[in-house]
Amino acid sequence: MPEAQSPAWMQALLPYAERSDFRVPLKVPVHMPSGRMIHDVAGVYLRLPRWEGEPFADDFGKKAAGMVQLDGEHTFAELAVLRLLERDGWSGRWVNTYSAKGEVWKYLTRWDNVPRAEQRNRVIEDEDPRVVLAGVARRAKKRYAGCWDVYAWRGDDFAFLQTKRGAPTAKSELGAAQAEWLHTALLFGDQRITQASFAVVHWDYR
Repeated sequence: MPEAQSPAWMQALLPYAERSDFRVPLKVPVHMPSGRMIHDVAGVYLRLPRWEGEPFADDFGKKAAGMVQLDGEHTFAELAVLRLLERDGWSGRWVNTYSAKGEVWKYLTRWDNVPRAEQRNRVIEDEDPRVVLAGVARRAKKRYAGCWDVYAWRGDDFAFLQTKRGAPTAKSELGAAQAEWLHTALLFGDQRITQASFAVVHWDYR
């Protein structure tokens, strides 16, 4: 992807990116009111270091996917992506809707080695990003269901990144729930949210 066309979030991920030159098709294309059709979003493939220590007391049902290491921290891929963004001046959350029917279970910035019920919920304190996310959810058919894993912001830039284990293939595509969220977010009316705000982050271990 040429530098001039790189979205704002791209630079943060490049140190661990094996590929950043592909697109991920939407399972359900998005029809915009202008008549424009959105068929895909950016894709990035990261190679992340493997955690070689003991597993988490509660691995959140992710088993081996919860064995990522970044700067000595034992974490999940979603939080590793968030850490890379934070290095580049972004703030954000892993918007976790686990076991919630269209609602957020917890906003996470880290995963401690304790049972999931004891994980700390870190609500979004910055007013503008909080209002934007809540505004999209109000318009979505199923509230936060389908919200992309990592929601991040830096100044007037926003990013919605969906993590997916495994290298991208010709059959890789974005699911219908995330495509619906993308559609709703683009229709929200905030000009800062564009197609370039979204990406699928494939990942695997080094």
